[in-house]
Amino acid sequence: MSEDASVDSLRARVAAVPWYHTIELPGGVVTPGEYDLRPTLAKVPLPESLHGMRCLDVGTHDGFWAFEMERRGAAAVTAIDVADPADLDWPVAVPAFSAEAREELARRWGAFTVARDALGSAVERVDISVYDLVPERVGSFEFAFFGTLLHHLRDPVGALAAVRRVVDGRLLVCAVFSVSKTVLYPSSPVVELFEGQQPFWNYPNIAGLRRQMESAGWRVVGAGRPFLERFGSGPRWPGRLPGWRNVPRRALFRFGVPHVWLLAEPYAPAP
Repeated sequence: MSEDASVDSLRARVAAVPWYHTIELPGGVVTPGEYDLRPTLAKVPLPESLHGMRCLDVGTHDGFWAFEMERRGAAAVTAIDVADPADLDWPVAVPAFSAEAREELARRWGAFTVARDALGSAVERVDISVYDLVPERVGSFEFAFFGTLLHHLRDPVGALAAVRRVVDGRLLVCAVFSVSKTVLYPSSPVVELFEGQQPFWNYPNIAGLRRQMESAGWRVVGAGRPFLERFGSGPRWPGRLPGWRNVPRRALFRFGVPHVWLLAEPYAPAP
């Protein structure tokens, strides 16, 4: 196959599946992600070199952070996510997930496969809930990245504690936070809870996020300034944050989603 034909084939594969992340692939092909996290790389302390380390990407979607850790020299990268909507720990009821939702999740797994094949990557994607992480199933890791996931989960402390079971080194969390509660309560841990049929559950202020991590067995050793994760060129899910109370938040989200990063180490031996 000629180089042009190979690029055309890759473009066709990219167009056939939905993309959560903007990922640069060979031949100048760029995936139309819902989020473009390339600018985020300059804002979070992902180590320049992960040479020889075993790394974990929690909630990988189509693999942006997993492939980046591999590019930075990781000896092995395990990327976890769930393949069945029933395993999504969203606050909406599980029966609400339809056959279309299952098909959509399967297609998103397909996006990871397209990117891994195009990059010639050795990243291993494992179908497992974050709550089920144990060394017997996935091994142990020297570095882990936990991306935009905590606000979807009913039990963020439990998820962070599960990661603690398999990580002996550092954990980098990049998470959504409540801007208003951070401004009003800069030092007091506060969590804002959402209602309704949407895949969002808890929005902590920055102090609340720190407390969640500490409660899960992590000692926070670094924290960055808030920043916006930018949207990409792909379609956005239309149902997020309905209602008049969320008008200010929707106005802010036109430009991106507020995030903050925290870097942590285990502060006690794993149980």
